[in-house]
Amino acid sequence: MIAIIADDLTGANDTGVQYKKNGYSTTVKIMNDNDVSSSMFKTSDVVVINTDTRPLSKKDAYDCVFKLAEKLNSVNNLEYIYKKVDSLMRGNPAPELEAILDSTDAEIAIVASAFPDNGRIVTDGTLLMPDNKHVDITNIFNTETKRKAVNVRLINVREGAESLKQYMEGQMENGADIFVFDTVSNEDLATISDAAMLIGKKKIFCGSAGLAKQLGRKKKAEQKYDGTVFIVVGSRNAATAHQVRMATETFKLPVVLVNSEEIIDGRYEKAVSESVEKAKEYYLNGNKVVIIAIDSLFEEYTVVLRATATENAKSLKVAESLGDIVKRLYEHIKPVSFVATGGDTAFQICNFLGSDGMELVDEIVPGVPIGILREGMADGSSMVTKSGGFGDEDTLVKVINYLMVNRK
Repeated sequence: MIAIIADDLTGANDTGVQYKKNGYSTTVKIMNDNDVSSSMFKTSDVVVINTDTRPLSKKDAYDCVFKLAEKLNSVNNLEYIYKKVDSLMRGNPAPELEAILDSTDAEIAIVASAFPDNGRIVTDGTLLMPDNKHVDITNIFNTETKRKAVNVRLINVREGAESLKQYMEGQMENGADIFVFDTVSNEDLATISDAAMLIGKKKIFCGSAGLAKQLGRKKKAEQKYDGTVFIVVGSRNAATAHQVRMATETFKLPVVLVNSEEIIDGRYEKAVSESVEKAKEYYLNGNKVVIIAIDSLFEEYTVVLRATATENAKSLKVAESLGDIVKRLYEHIKPVSFVATGGDTAFQICNFLGSDGMELVDEIVPGVPIGILREGMADGSSMVTKSGGFGDEDTLVKVINYLMVNRK
């Protein structure tokens, strides 16, 4: 069994689905309770656990992941732990990776956070980000852990798996235990995964969906989906705004804009009930796809790597309102397929529906998986999850087409 620890739900899904596409049975544990005795840990090839630790402090994130990894380390059939990190290195990647190393018998960590399919690459140990922002990944692991992190340059990766293995073994003799790899292509990730498997030490893999894609390698499942689709957009992101615009223009879709100001300032019930009634009205008028989005979606926005506690609290309240809206709609309209943009949004939808797991089925486009919800009132319903910044302008169009072509 392979265990993946992710700090938010969309990341859990877009990484887990890489294994599913390769033929592994894959289940996502939506809410972490540190219980590794459930049947999914015995019957699934891959179990992805969402810790929801991205907005936590470094200490709280460390403590949460330490307890979980300690439990996972006792699972008899555990092959390895994969620490899923955000491809923009948001959250607490270093404390969480150290927590796994501290609580298990793993000796080294393979860090390859690049996701070339979505334009995320690493050179000289530095993540190249949108808006010309850079993040020194090697420095993060050297300053935020007590471990020795070394950057493995692209020239070493390109020499092939066997040569790369020998280079890493030499670095281990000099005390290195965290390896941060330069990566600009899927071929580089494949070489890194192959080299790591040649090393006879217990290891932790740490990366985004890109590395997971190469650790598995390929098969596809067939599934039919419910025709009515609710697209729930809680991620305030320029990429998502463009995707929503193109989808509405292409399919002439109605959009329910949720009043986020009312949600935050105490008029929660008014904002939620009005949004539910508007969405029901659109559905009853014959619309098979309805978009529900926060009203600030189309405002200008700058990427924030670490939000304040106040900002996190407001975002959580808005995400909870979206989950509440979906639950109230589902009480009247079913069967339904859900599309959730943003990790908090996806988590709160599952939370309000009482779903404890998601059986991953396919990946529609890179970074956009689809699965079947398990447990709760929407057991058996399909759900697509997408991180806010992922995808091209036509990503939502492709998602809708996929669901319509494969509808029941």
